[in-house]
Amino acid sequence: MSLLRQLWITVIFASLLAWLGSFAVSTVTARNYLEQQLLAQGADAATSLALSMTQNAKDPAMRELMVTALFDSGHFELVRFSDVGGAVSVERRQQVVETDAPAWFVHMLPIEAKPGEALVSDGWSQAGKVTVIAHKRFAYDALWRGTLQLLGVMLVIGALLGWAVTRMIRWIRRPINEMVQQAKAIGERRFVTMPEPRVVELRSAVRALNLMVEQVKAMFAEQANRIEDLRSDANRDSMTALPNRSFFSGRLRSELDGDDSAPSGALALVRLSELAEVNRRLGRERTDALIRATADVLREVAGGRESHVVARLNGADFAWLMPGAAATEAGEWASTVARGLEALHRHGHADQTPVAHIGVARYKRGDELGTVLARADAALMAAESAGRSEPVVSLDDAPLAARTHDEWRQLLSDALRARGFALATFPVLHVDGRAWHDEAMIRMRAPDDGTPWTAGQFMPAADRLGMTCDLDLLAVELALQRLQTHSGAIAVNLSPISLQDLRFREGLQRLLAGAPAAARRLWVEVAEAGLDQGLAGLAAVSPILAQFGVKLGIEHFGRHFSAIPRLYAQRVDYLKIDGTFVAGIEDNAGNQRLVKAIADVARGLEIQVIAERVHTDAEWHTLAELGVAGVTGPAASRRASAAAGRSQ
Repeated sequence: MSLLRQLWITVIFASLLAWLGSFAVSTVTARNYLEQQLLAQGADAATSLALSMTQNAKDPAMRELMVTALFDSGHFELVRFSDVGGAVSVERRQQVVETDAPAWFVHMLPIEAKPGEALVSDGWSQAGKVTVIAHKRFAYDALWRGTLQLLGVMLVIGALLGWAVTRMIRWIRRPINEMVQQAKAIGERRFVTMPEPRVVELRSAVRALNLMVEQVKAMFAEQANRIEDLRSDANRDSMTALPNRSFFSGRLRSELDGDDSAPSGALALVRLSELAEVNRRLGRERTDALIRATADVLREVAGGRESHVVARLNGADFAWLMPGAAATEAGEWASTVARGLEALHRHGHADQTPVAHIGVARYKRGDELGTVLARADAALMAAESAGRSEPVVSLDDAPLAARTHDEWRQLLSDALRARGFALATFPVLHVDGRAWHDEAMIRMRAPDDGTPWTAGQFMPAADRLGMTCDLDLLAVELALQRLQTHSGAIAVNLSPISLQDLRFREGLQRLLAGAPAAARRLWVEVAEAGLDQGLAGLAAVSPILAQFGVKLGIEHFGRHFSAIPRLYAQRVDYLKIDGTFVAGIEDNAGNQRLVKAIADVARGLEIQVIAERVHTDAEWHTLAELGVAGVTGPAASRRASAAAGRSQ
């Protein structure tokens, strides 16, 4: 039983006892008062009758007449005259007491009406005695009416008291309920504070809870900042603040292997000319300034393109990864960089020209990492051999020709109408090798030969055409259909753009409500790169997913570590660390510290951590030692295939 209910029962019980006690005392006091009044009335009537009889003491008829007259007034229950010897001469008595009070009331509160007596004289001698008893009917009526009035007053007072106590309890309960909700919110990974109540006894408790919430938030924020610092130390060049070679290699590998990466792109290598000689001629400080200026030129030309990566590979070499870039675009951007670098010579940062050489190579998804780097390096060597600042662009292995917007709109619309999509699944395993769930990628059947297109080939066009919502709803529908016929769990990828679309959220709720059992085995993950800074999309879709037991995750995680506390508040269940930080982790102490810090913080928040694009057993074992819960990628696919082969 709750404390407030106990308080309410105690108040009711105490009020009832007080009311019963007051009622009993008041009723008994009123009865005693009425008995005294009856005695006084009887005594007064007896005295008056005795005086009247004294004047006619020798006339029996007159005495009888006086007794009858007094009795007939109706106020007396007994009027009697007895002689000196005690013999009754005249008596009038009413045997039945008629009253408005109910019989049970008369029985519970009997009124004793004592007789009033007076002596009748005959000269100097006594002639007899008069006895008068007042009628109890009036006393019972008065006592009954008074009791009803008292009961009415008590009920009104009780109702007012109950109303006041109810309001008081509600007033007390409000901050208590807020405290309960605050505690539940902490359990649900939401950190909220509440205003301090006016109840003094609760104010200190609320203040302590708010302080705890603030301390927990500060702790998580501090851990997130520490992880951000680790990421910067492990993956950034200290001189230019650009990503370093390790980060760039991992990102390039992710672009070549990623199912949702762009189907093609370009890679530019920039090498400062004869940096060792420049350092000897200009000195270390001016050479360092030249390197930082080169980084600034690359950073400025790359602009705010989030998918592009500009990195410093070593002392004289820089790289620029341009996913999705066409040959003409890459050539134009490289020419802009060349002009910016030549401007450094005019401004005195360099003492020779060309300042740098640039080689650009094309790639497509599925190419080998070494092949792409060799192709770009060959273009760079050609630029160095030419001795000019203009970039050399290699057009080998160019991808298929692009389609227009109208062509893409027609293709996607036809595919949606014909349900020309399917899911391709890849295993996600626990670090001990046990199956965890399947990651589902949507595929589109090509209109000409029916070959499957990956999301990276058609989703960019869908984003531009505003058709992402329809494709994501279809992906969820296909995943639910598969779950109804297969065991295990499935994780489906959704676009962050869809999360803020009301039409998508309504459609998602309908799909989940139509298959609640399958929905409990559905995992939904969103790419970190597309989430808005306020996480409004997650905040909008998280309650819907929680309602049906759907797990929520963030994939390709690694750019915004400071968002971990806010992700916790949005009930995120798991994080998939981007493959950029996984590549070669067994030899990268910085990324090891970074991944371990993420795993430790996530474990404290009850968020599971999965590593993406794990290629080798060495990476797998290192990740397991660092506290990662699961892995996905080529290594997981190989191990799952081997396990399936042994089971057959």
